[in-house]
Parts: sequence; structure tokens; C-alpha cells
Amino acid sequence: MLKRIFVLLVALSIGLPLAACGDPEIDVEFVVDGEVYDTRTFEAPDTLTGFPTPTLEDTYFLGWYHDEDYTERLDYEEDTFETDATLYARTLPYEGELLTPFTDEVELPDYEGKSFPEDGIGEVELQSCIDGDTTRFVGLGDSVRYLHMDAPETTGTVEPWGFEADDFVCEALEDADTIVLQHEPHPEYGLPDVHPQVGPTGSYGRHLAYVWADGRNLNLELVELGLGEASAALSMYAEEFRLAEHNAAMTGRHIHGETDPLFEQETQETTISSIRDDREGYMRTFVNVEGLITSVDGDNFTLLDETTGESINVYSPSVGGWRVTSGNRIRLEEVFVTEYFGTIQLTNLKEDYFEVLEEDVEIPED
Repeated sequence: MLKRIFVLLVALSIGLPLAACGDPEIDVEFVVDGEVYDTRTFEAPDTLTGFPTPTLEDTYFLGWYHDEDYTERLDYEEDTFETDATLYARTLPYEGELLTPFTDEVELPDYEGKSFPEDGIGEVELQSCIDGDTTRFVGLGDSVRYLHMDAPETTGTVEPWGFEADDFVCEALEDADTIVLQHEPHPEYGLPDVHPQVGPTGSYGRHLAYVWADGRNLNLELVELGLGEASAALSMYAEEFRLAEHNAAMTGRHIHGETDPLFEQETQETTISSIRDDREGYMRTFVNVEGLITSVDGDNFTLLDETTGESINVYSPSVGGWRVTSGNRIRLEEVFVTEYFGTIQLTNLKEDYFEVLEEDVEIPED
């Protein structure tokens, strides 16, 4: 017998139209593991809203079905009821290992002979990994931002489980025999009509896409693994994303409650030269360093070790410009050592951990 936590998440606001005939009241029973979990009465022709989403202990909830064999899943946009009905919960045991039932079942649409820029779907070639929800592919110019999900940050700031998401995506793409990109269909851009609010590019001009590696939707898989948050209300895969996040939260794993081992390490007091001399040893660690700003280029600046003459790039999109000024000798605390396209750098700068020790220091000549 499943232990039940009787918490109903009334998160679904999608309406299900009811046919206005027969009995003016329609009773819908929701059955979990052979027992009635909830019963709701609706008056035709009102709209059926607020379906229960059961939170079941150590159990994945995979949606409501019309039959006990789980062959016909409830369609929130198309299905109607004319008489009393029973819906059955499809479930899957969670035994400590994270599962990806929705990613396993969702099917890659036909892409043969099609072009991603022209047809909204097509095969591409990996150019370079950036982070858990952004990748560059050959011939597309700008990067591709993964649709309808957000992975933890690893560039301007470093968030727990961000590098776990980065590594998972990059490994999947590097090992894949076939990579396919898919736009959200959009009538304005010549694609099939599904959700007119979703276009092919985001606010930074990046392509927006589902990314499939050997037939697996990485956007959805990241959410199922607790390595990303879903934002898919307008998605063609909205129900899959919604339940994927619901189930991942139930496990309490990764972003849903676990401590990232990276954030358990102690911050090291060190120097720029030490970091450069032991690149692998310092990679993905938190450090405190001091140095002299010798040049500033947009969101990046060069920090000099005045003792040895060695320098390192620092990525600083969030720190006040008056602090990031050539000639300022500074101290940075709890910055993170990482690399960007093979170049070692410091990131994760925060206002409260950025101290100007001295201003207008003469910059040594090369």
C-alpha cells in the first residue's frame, strides 16, 4: 500500500471543457493504486479545473489515465466528459535512483531532410559547450538557449549543481551520434501553430530550442534529474515538464534539497601565480586572492600578481564599475576558479567580497 501525503498541488490551471448534456453534475473519481484518492463534482457546462497532483512518498506520479492499463493519458486541452468518469494515476516506484520516465518516452519528431533554421527542426553539429542550458552549434552564428528550463548558473555566478548540469549536457552532446534542434512551433515564423507566444529567439538574440541527443530531450532530462527548473507553461511538452519537476522535487535530490559537494569545500587563501602554476589543482575551487587591475574590457578585467608578473582574467558582470578600474589594487574573496573556452579565469564576484585596497596604483610596463 502506498503511503500518501494528502497534499494537493492545485498548480494546473488548464481547463478541461465538459459537454453540456445529460446530468448537470458530473462526478470524476481519481484513483491511486486501486483506491479513490479524490472525487470532484463539476457542473456542466463549467470548466473542469484544478486537477489533483498527488504527492506520493517514494513514488513518481506520471499523470492521469482513462484506463487502468495506462494506454490513454488524459488530454487537458481536448478531452471532454458527458457522464461520470474515473481517472487512474500511473505511478512508478522511486527507490533512491533518479529515473527519467518522461524523457524515456517522449518521441523525437521527424527531422530527416529538414533544416533547423528553415524548418524549425534539423540535425546539427556540436561546436562548444557553454553551460547547462546554453550551447553553441556549428553554422548557427549565435548560441542556443535551451527552451522552457533553467539550469543553475556557472558563468557570472556559481550556483549549486550548476557544474553537474554542465558536465551532464556536455558529455551527452559529445558522446551523441546525432544531435537535433527543435524550435517551439510558432505560426508567425512559418512553423506549425502550437503556441504563438513562443518565438525562435530569446532576449539576447540566442536561438531557443529543444536539444535532442540520440533521441533524448536534454531540456526535459535535466528537469527530471533535478538539475534544472521547468518554465514550460506554453510548451508542447508542458505536462511532461510540469510532472518532471514535481517528481524531481519529491525526491529531494540535487537542486531540490541536496548540498552540492563543491559548496562544502573550504575557501583557500592563495595567489594568482599559485593558481596558474597548479591549474588542475585549483580548478573548480573557491579562493581569496589579491592583485592589481591592469586593464578592463567590458565585463572582464585582468588581475596582476605584482610579485611574479603573472595575471589572470576575471569575469565581473555584477560588480560596480568604480571598483573595476585600472590601477585599483583589490582583494577578492570566495571567487571561483574555472575556465571559459580553455582559458582559466575567476568568476562568482560579489559586492560584499570585493574590497579596494588602494587606488591609482601605477601599472607596471610589460
